Amino acid sequence: MEINMDFLKRFLNHIATLFGEGCEIVLHDFTGDYDSTIVHIVNGQVSGRKIGDCPSSFFFEHLVNGEIQMDDKPVYFNTTQKGKMLKSSTTFLRDKNNKIVGSVCINFDVTSFFSAQSMLDSFLNYGEQKNNSPQEGEILVSNVNELLEYYLIQCEKEIGKPAAVMQKEEKMKALEYLDKKGALQISKASIRLCQFFQISKFTLYHYLDEIRERQKGETEK
Repeated sequence: MEINMDFLKRFLNHIATLFGEGCEIVLHDFTGDYDSTIVHIVNGQVSGRKIGDCPSSFFFEHLVNGEIQMDDKPVYFNTTQKGKMLKSSTTFLRDKNNKIVGSVCINFDVTSFFSAQSMLDSFLNYGEQKNNSPQEGEILVSNVNELLEYYLIQCEKEIGKPAAVMQKEEKMKALEYLDKKGALQISKASIRLCQFFQISKFTLYHYLDEIRERQKGETEK
């Protein structure tokens, strides 16, 4: 099926109108110069980009021999240079030979959501009461992968932000939480953790060694 660009642009405009000015939608064309791929953009103020600008670093990281080697990413988080937190989605457009020729990227500014969460936590004295709250009960799952995914969700709640936008100390705090829960004992957990925190296996074990050294130092005091 050929892509009707006029229809596609109208459709993207309608989606952006539906979700408001915090929803940026970008249409990329990868059939020409990679230095200038944006051919349509709605609510460009979210990321500060415009027609004629280039794709993100995310694109170049998956460029192999001039072609993009990756699948759609339904949901992921990132940040702008000005510190906005975005919930994003990337869907690739392919030609009849299944070659990627473009993409539709949706970036929703969720910065205010996290600010509101912090305000609510403060108002409810969540930070003070957290340590006194009931401990997590037994988690019933059908396999260890489900258990690991549950703990990953919990560690993001513990830190208060998605793993993709955590700084080093926050990632280490999240890993400390997971280590205490025994998540590292799950088979092949290290592979999933590297993906989750967007770090290498070397960095993962370096963080864990540092965490355990700190814990050892605290117990010896």
